[in-house]
Amino acid sequence: MNVDLLTKIQSYLDHTLEEVNSIKSINHSEFYENYMKPNKPVVMTEMMDNWEASKTWSLDYFKTIGKDKTTFVSKGNNFQENTKWEYGNFLDSINKIEQSDDSSQGGYLMNLSILHLFPELQEDVDFSLISNYKVRDSLSLWIGPKGTLTGWHTDRLADNILAQIEGSKLVLLAHPNQTKYMYPSDKYEPGSKLSQIDMRNFDETKFPLFKKHAKISYAILKPKQMLFIPKLWWHCVYGLEISISSNNFGFSFSDNIKMKANEFVKRKLHNLGLYGKDCVCHYYDEQGVRHRYRHH
Repeated sequence: MNVDLLTKIQSYLDHTLEEVNSIKSINHSEFYENYMKPNKPVVMTEMMDNWEASKTWSLDYFKTIGKDKTTFVSKGNNFQENTKWEYGNFLDSINKIEQSDDSSQGGYLMNLSILHLFPELQEDVDFSLISNYKVRDSLSLWIGPKGTLTGWHTDRLADNILAQIEGSKLVLLAHPNQTKYMYPSDKYEPGSKLSQIDMRNFDETKFPLFKKHAKISYAILKPKQMLFIPKLWWHCVYGLEISISSNNFGFSFSDNIKMKANEFVKRKLHNLGLYGKDCVCHYYDEQGVRHRYRHH
């Protein structure tokens, strides 16, 4: 399946896909000097063996600790397709994910705040490679069936480590200097920049610059492997199997100030309906009235 998917993606590109560099492990200072400072992605294959998450996290485990939780589940690629969220019981979502090969049916528990939903799990993971150098972190959980797609986007000013706990994912990456080929979208997603490029329904006549010029790299993440996604890098993520992942967005002091200043006005205007009408956080009912998806 990995080979078929990579072959399909390669057909969208004139330039040859290149695999992200992989290392076994690294200490904090060398990681900072060799990867964080130069804004360079890397896969790390032996940094998670001692994580509690690597030993205990599974669908059965989350059925136990999440049986009384409620949250939102995504029903497709909300970044490029029509946004669709459903709110409901966490355990029901896990059961659907376990039973489905179709992400639009099984849904995707994406970007869930660990501190909000499962604060007891924050010690199960170790993202100190970046958090030691940051003033603000955002720790997330991702659980989905085979076939999920998180479309092209950037995390703006956050450095990001994606850690694969169970299952596997394919991650595509594009350097910030490729932005001129990435067709940035007007669709609003707080804290991110989205692309118009729909990898599920790719049309080279709509995105000829991407087809002709974009230089894309990739990484296949297996269990107990993690990927550093530097700030402002575009990325697109496929779920190759039922998957459990965690990630940490880390902001430096200056980037945190810039991010808050840049987003503050946008979010205020957006919440008033004056900016970013098309977004991932609101929907319109049959009467055309705008509503916000909320955590209940």
